[in-house]
Amino acid sequence: MTPRVSGAFLFSIGIVSMLAGCSRALTVDDVIDRNTKAIGGRSAIEAVHSIEVNLHIVDPGFEVDGIYHAARPGRMRIDVRAGGKNVFTEAFDGQNGWQSHDGSEPEAASPKGAAALRHGVEFPGKLFGLHELESRGHKVELIGRQKIDSIDYYALRLTLSDGYTTTLYVDPNSWLVTRRRDVRPLHADIDPTPTTIEQRSSDFREVAGVKFPFATIEIDLKTGKELESAKVSSIKVNSPFDESIFKKL
Repeated sequence: MTPRVSGAFLFSIGIVSMLAGCSRALTVDDVIDRNTKAIGGRSAIEAVHSIEVNLHIVDPGFEVDGIYHAARPGRMRIDVRAGGKNVFTEAFDGQNGWQSHDGSEPEAASPKGAAALRHGVEFPGKLFGLHELESRGHKVELIGRQKIDSIDYYALRLTLSDGYTTTLYVDPNSWLVTRRRDVRPLHADIDPTPTTIEQRSSDFREVAGVKFPFATIEIDLKTGKELESAKVSSIKVNSPFDESIFKKL
């Protein structure tokens, strides 16, 4: 005699299977996919070919304004002004870095300074999404969960193509990268002393279908000292600009 199986039993098995599937541990691809969707999706992110960011920067002892430009495939420039006057410029043209103080003749950045500029433009949050990093020669690994200030973050180790490593923290409530930690100097060509820095990003706003952080703060984790903060007043996406601004003239 063939035993009868009730519909209620089959339904309960289905529920258990569904719950088991929902509770499985996320993979690195899962986390990247959720982050990509939270930011705006692959198409919107990849449509960002250039950005122009106007921001106010506060360091201990001084405040300045800046205009940051970045463009694919990986170029950047920031002009820093104080009292209506340009006091510092640094840029990376895709191959080399350079800088200029108080309108002086541009000079080559140190190798560490140039690398820091390149790293900054490669990190997700400006031009590129997490989903694009592997195709750019970088490696992203899920190294586990880490609880910080009561939030159980997904911790991603990002290893750039030159070997530089940093840890990105994805908030499971928003699926945005709201913290980053690495060991580095704050400004490599000003003070090369490395320290463990945590960058906290907040006030995410949508521009051209993509969410960007409009506030960041950098903290020395060893001392708890605030090293630098920045507030963005505006972001322009794909606005016309002179391509030569990245070149050392």
